[in-house]
Amino acid sequence: MMINPEIIGYDEPTSALDPALRLEVEKLILQNREMGMTQIVVTHDLQFAENIADSILKVIPK
Repeated sequence: MMINPEIIGYDEPTSALDPALRLEVEKLILQNREMGMTQIVVTHDLQFAENIADSILKVIPK
């Protein structure tokens, strides 16, 4: 990355991606995590969230 942000936000980063590109996004997020970067990811894909997250906040409508 050209800049070094404190926090990165992603909104549905794997939406409409094929499995190969989905894996690349997952690798990028995990690399950023290894570097200690704080990341917030909004996704409907629970499996993806479980693969990348330290913590998960699940919103359940009433």
